[in-house]
Amino acid sequence: MSGLISIVIPAWNQLEYTRQCINSILAYTTLPYELILVDNGSRDGTLKYFLSIKGATVIHNPQNQGYARGNNQGIRRAKGEYVLLLNNDTIVTHRWLELLLNCLNSNPEFGAVAPRSNFAAITGYEGLNFNSISEMQAYARHHNRCDSSKWFSVEWLPGFCLLTRRSVLEEVGLLDEKFYLGLCEDVDLCRRIAKAGYQNVCAGDTFVFHYGSRTFTGQNINMIELSNKNSKYLGEKWGT
Repeated sequence: MSGLISIVIPAWNQLEYTRQCINSILAYTTLPYELILVDNGSRDGTLKYFLSIKGATVIHNPQNQGYARGNNQGIRRAKGEYVLLLNNDTIVTHRWLELLLNCLNSNPEFGAVAPRSNFAAITGYEGLNFNSISEMQAYARHHNRCDSSKWFSVEWLPGFCLLTRRSVLEEVGLLDEKFYLGLCEDVDLCRRIAKAGYQNVCAGDTFVFHYGSRTFTGQNINMIELSNKNSKYLGEKWGT
């Protein structure tokens, strides 16, 4: 559907954060969008909550299928011209989607865009902290003003909030499901986007809050072991 943005959110428990994320989308998103919610084997009421959201497309996996496969399931169900991958431990802000879309559509060579954040590799602001969500939203309202001078190209974008076109994904392929659980899929995807001749761009005039790694810490996942395993596969795949 032309102009529609498909927002794909996978979740593996962490219902408290997921509620905050979706409530912020409902409050701060004005462009036409659809919600595609993927329950990845949660045991904390996430599925029931997803099913209560009017108009949302809900996918239920009895067992956790991993970040890549969960997102790919959502992408395959997406109807939009654009696809936005969003972590469930984010909180979106005033004009967030308008600004991201404005950046992406400003140049046909832009293949994917992502916002600034308080917690993100490459696009994060080091040492940026808030005492409350209301303080963060006040900061974002001041920050989120269209300014192309704040855009910059990067080698890869963190996948906590990543907007691209359906046509780009059809060209380069979906997330690589050989990555275990999560981590490094975003690097791989962005490398394929760059290899196809597009730029990965940080829309520096847009801020989205990210708690960061709440799913992994909530499940007591060893982040170092996970990172090492997926980084090894990434290196083998790209010869680096």
